[in-house]
Amino acid sequence: MLRWIVLLVFFATYAFVAAFARHRAKGVWIGVGALVLARLLLPGQDAEGVLSPRGIVFDAINWNVLGLLAGAMLIADLFADSRVPSMLANWATHYFRSTRLVMLAICGLAGFISIFMDNVTTVLIVAPVALAVARNAGVSPVPLMVGIAICANLQGAATLIGDPPSMLLAASFRMTFNDFFVHQGRPSLFFAMQVGAVAGGLVLLFVFRRAKSAPPRMPAEPVTTWTPTVFLSVMVAFLASASWIDPDFRWLAGTGTLTLGLIALLWGVWRHRPGIWKLLTRYDLPTILFLAGVFVMAYAMQGFGWVDATARGVIGLVGGSRVGAFLTLVFASLVLSAFIDNVAYVAVMLPAAKAIADATGGGAFLYAAGLLIGACLGGNMTPIGAACCVVSVGTLRREGHHVSFWQFARIGIPFSIAATAAGSLFVLAFWR
Repeated sequence: MLRWIVLLVFFATYAFVAAFARHRAKGVWIGVGALVLARLLLPGQDAEGVLSPRGIVFDAINWNVLGLLAGAMLIADLFADSRVPSMLANWATHYFRSTRLVMLAICGLAGFISIFMDNVTTVLIVAPVALAVARNAGVSPVPLMVGIAICANLQGAATLIGDPPSMLLAASFRMTFNDFFVHQGRPSLFFAMQVGAVAGGLVLLFVFRRAKSAPPRMPAEPVTTWTPTVFLSVMVAFLASASWIDPDFRWLAGTGTLTLGLIALLWGVWRHRPGIWKLLTRYDLPTILFLAGVFVMAYAMQGFGWVDATARGVIGLVGGSRVGAFLTLVFASLVLSAFIDNVAYVAVMLPAAKAIADATGGGAFLYAAGLLIGACLGGNMTPIGAACCVVSVGTLRREGHHVSFWQFARIGIPFSIAATAAGSLFVLAFWR
């Protein structure tokens, strides 16, 4: 009976997270609490201790990933507050001959920044410049703000530190920072995402086709400090070299990044920067708590056999076809992630990708890469599919521009389909 309770609680938690995204951390831990309570009321039905305190603390939760996320977010917040990203955005407005190209460059910049920091922060950083460009050029800011959000979401999956689903993949496959560029001697996810970005960029170029006027000139914003940029550079260099000491991605990345983040925070406090306490109050602790809870829920789904059942369902649908299984995973992930949280989805489906690989004889990374591409880009299809899309629409609403579901989808769906198709074909070409 406990096995069925795990499934029921999982779907109930998923529904809560989808309906009340602002309270997703509370929702997932209520779900974990319900599972632990059910285990106590039904003794003997968890023989392997999946939901025991030891199982939760030492087996389910990946502390390396949590440390990596916690430290990276500290450095990212300090970097955002240094005005370096705003300087880069202002620079983009001075080097292109048409507003359309400036808009595309701003979207590209949002994608670049999102490689190193979370998508929501990226949108908040770039949004003021984007709104000013649209206002001064006399064009609607809606396409540009949507473009910023979906480009940030795409590039977040390109590296280990860009997005929680990438961290989940790294933890599951023991991938280092460098493995996102070259894995087992073959081009990896970073290049797949760049191929997808080119395809998506062509879609945006068509969306921006009417903005042909000369670009507006934006006043340059002075950089307050370059030190957070140094911290960010050190973090990237550290993660790129950490695989020499910890090739299995077990402890060093999280420990080192968290330590560096705390050093950066101490620097901020020591410097008495204006707004340092405001920065601390906006620190995204709920995301860390949510991810920890997702680890427990996913471990329970795997421990009680539901991941294997999902894999058998996919195999039964496509038979032994590797390409069929890959495309099924990509398509299902693309559609489902347009409406549900992709972190929990990826956490549960990564073990299923391995099980599918065992059954079809293909490499597990092929299916995991397809899963990640579909899950991350699916969030771009709707205004509720990813947190950065929600923030982008909210920013537009505060500016007096109300974006309907279909206004967003008209840009997000073709962008997602083009980027997913291109990235998936790239993965198939090298990993089939």
